[in-house]
Amino acid sequence: MAKIDIKRTHTLSHDEITQKINNLAKEMEGKSPSITSKWESDTVLSVSGTGIKKGNISFTTSELRVQIDLSFAASMMKGKIETKINSILDKELG
Repeated sequence: MAKIDIKRTHTLSHDEITQKINNLAKEMEGKSPSITSKWESDTVLSVSGTGIKKGNISFTTSELRVQIDLSFAASMMKGKIETKINSILDKELG
């Protein structure tokens, strides 16, 4: 099983980083209709869908973290998935 673990620093407010994470989730959902997301707490967004065994996007006052455990089949596309997430983060976080 392949794992994606991306960390980014930020200086955004709670509301700003929450909006950026919502934008990331919407883009991920747009790429695959099976992907859904749900806020589990104030700082953790759970992501699930075909190819994702477990996933979440979380943040602190200074760091955003994307952690996704991919299924065996999806692990063959890990590089492409990771590149796309990084591209979205580049756009959202600057």
